[in-house]
Amino acid sequence: MNFLTSEYLALLKEDGELDTLLIDILNSKGITPISKPQKGRQYGVDIAAIGKDKDKVEKLFLITVKQGNIARSVWDSGQNSVRQSLNEIREAYINTSLTARQKKLPKVIVVATNGVLEQTIQISWAQYTEKFKEEGLEFDFWGIDDISKMVSENLLSERLFNSEMRSLLKKTLAFLELKDYDLNHYKKLVNLILDKPLKTKKPVLKRLKLLQICLSIVFKWAEDNGYIKSAIYAADKTILKSFEWLNSQDHFKEKYVYLEFYNLHSIRREIGIAYFNKVNNYYFVEHSLQRYSKNQIEYSLTVWEEIGILANIGLTEIRHYQYHLNQKTQELATVYERSVITISEALVSLIKTNPPSHYPLYDNHIIDIEPAMRFLYLTGKKDECIKWLRTLVVGIHDAKILKGFFPLFRENYESLVDYYIGTKKQDEKSSMLLTFLADWCAILNSNEAYEDLKKILELFDKKLNLQIWFPKSETEEFYLNNLYSRESGKVKHSITLYDLLEDYKKEMKEEVELFSSEKEFDSIKVGYDFIFTITSLYHRELPFPFFWRRFIETSNEMYPDT
Repeated sequence: MNFLTSEYLALLKEDGELDTLLIDILNSKGITPISKPQKGRQYGVDIAAIGKDKDKVEKLFLITVKQGNIARSVWDSGQNSVRQSLNEIREAYINTSLTARQKKLPKVIVVATNGVLEQTIQISWAQYTEKFKEEGLEFDFWGIDDISKMVSENLLSERLFNSEMRSLLKKTLAFLELKDYDLNHYKKLVNLILDKPLKTKKPVLKRLKLLQICLSIVFKWAEDNGYIKSAIYAADKTILKSFEWLNSQDHFKEKYVYLEFYNLHSIRREIGIAYFNKVNNYYFVEHSLQRYSKNQIEYSLTVWEEIGILANIGLTEIRHYQYHLNQKTQELATVYERSVITISEALVSLIKTNPPSHYPLYDNHIIDIEPAMRFLYLTGKKDECIKWLRTLVVGIHDAKILKGFFPLFRENYESLVDYYIGTKKQDEKSSMLLTFLADWCAILNSNEAYEDLKKILELFDKKLNLQIWFPKSETEEFYLNNLYSRESGKVKHSITLYDLLEDYKKEMKEEVELFSSEKEFDSIKVGYDFIFTITSLYHRELPFPFFWRRFIETSNEMYPDT
């Protein structure tokens, strides 16, 4: 946190930003400002304040605020040099601007800056401060590390924001522990930080640093209080909105933007790993997620949510592995590769130890199954993919035979309860999930699963309408926001499961060539294709077919592009 805060502080202007933050710091330390920054002659003092110092003695603090590093030229060159400001404080301010009571107080003259005291000037600083101690004055230097530490120690990170942002952050932290909290305050906060286009580097950097600090605060709060899952969704919101904001202004052409966005993604990755480390042991215990569910339906929904989260964490690790591999930092790439393998083993165990993973309740559980199947495939676990595929197909078939239940095409909890317990008869007419499973039959060359899949259609007298959604070029305008798959793209319906799997494969290959508009989206061009997985899971919208259908054309190399 101190590192992020320091990076942000380095961007603050002397007037109206750094000095305002210093006033907040003083207030939080119980030191009361008696004069605030103003235009015009101040005799070197930007802030005057009274309060107890570290030695518990009440003192008068006279603070001169500077921007950047204190180098030789800044120390003793020009009217606004540090030395000139110190002289004015000693010779003019103390003699003309203090009350009788204030004059009696011990005085501390402080140079505060969002830089450092460079080595070339440290001797001059030491000589100056030693010389005027004889006048009964104390001197202190608050550099960027000192101010950053004060911010963190006094929980002042929130004070880096304006009052509206501060209010939204406080509300986010207050409600974060609620299970059904939708993070609406945090979403407003992110939108407020990125509220307008910015052209130049420094303002853009400041917004990105603010986002990093904001997300880090939410993460630390969530981690300390035991509900990291909320921070995962906060991170996804931050990534989606910041990518949209940066890309819409064509900022990704700048190298610093790539680096800062990668930093954001690294915080998101850190949150995911913290969550994984917290819950990993439960993935290896039979029915482990059942204990956190009130009934069988909730147990099933919890399992599917967990599968989606874990797959997202795994795909993020693959992205970092690829990044370091491309950067030729092999040692770090190896670390991420081990992490990928660990997470894939946990996902396999989660599926194995929690039977609801074989029985989708909603058609849109495709949103969770897709990244999970893709993650396992990318990590070389083809046999595990085939096994899960077959259990899914058989599970759907048996649920229809034994309970008359079939995954609901429209998500509705009340209807789900009625159909699941049998108080109402179900009449589903469409499915995208079965099309997705048929695709994986083709990718994995599983004739057995394909034949079982056709048996499900026979239960509907072959009247079940199989569908698949494809994005179109205009989907790029919507895909980072809610409802993108309902407001854009096109749906192919009345899909046929041919007698031979090879015929289905042939059609898939043709469609990959014809209907893969997402390949041309800017996120692909700038190297952030993981955005597609994040937006699908975050908004609970349909996944993008190209990201699994392309495997029909590729060999099963470990970790091709995710």
